Amino acid sequence: MTSWVRRGLVAGWLAGFLLLTGCADPALSQLEATLDDIRQTSSSEPVMVIPYVPLYPAQRYQHSEARSPFLPPQSTQDSAYGAAGENGPDPQRPAEPLERFSLQELQLVGTIRMDGRRVAMIATPEGEVVNVREGHYMGTNYGRIVAISAQEIEIRERVYTQQNGWQTRPASLTIVDER
Repeated sequence: MTSWVRRGLVAGWLAGFLLLTGCADPALSQLEATLDDIRQTSSSEPVMVIPYVPLYPAQRYQHSEARSPFLPPQSTQDSAYGAAGENGPDPQRPAEPLERFSLQELQLVGTIRMDGRRVAMIATPEGEVVNVREGHYMGTNYGRIVAISAQEIEIRERVYTQQNGWQTRPASLTIVDER
């Protein structure tokens, strides 16, 4: 190695050593003493200061007798359930087993012909298979089966809107071929 390379290495080591000794903090002992004092003091909970809250007189709610804003007006309730009209459901009719499920939850698994009439087999989300015929009800929207073919069930649902009242809409279930 040449002498100028050796001198450069020695100068570099010396500069690095001086830089590292410059990082030493002369007040490090004072910091250690402060931390020891903090560790030796008892650790009690700080005193909580609760601000003063003024007392206000009780107020009477003025709208307690008014209609709840979360319920439809009485005229809408009457037309929805009292005077159902030609498209409204029969409120006196007992609910059938498949009316607990929405149509999206039910699956048509097959159809058969019995006594000259088609019978459809519907699988519920609970794994039960229920036989239905034309005229039976299913779905949560008062759906009534109007026709059963070999691959499909046609249903007429009854839905209520505030603008139009009770309306019928078509729906169907088809056999899903899972091959």
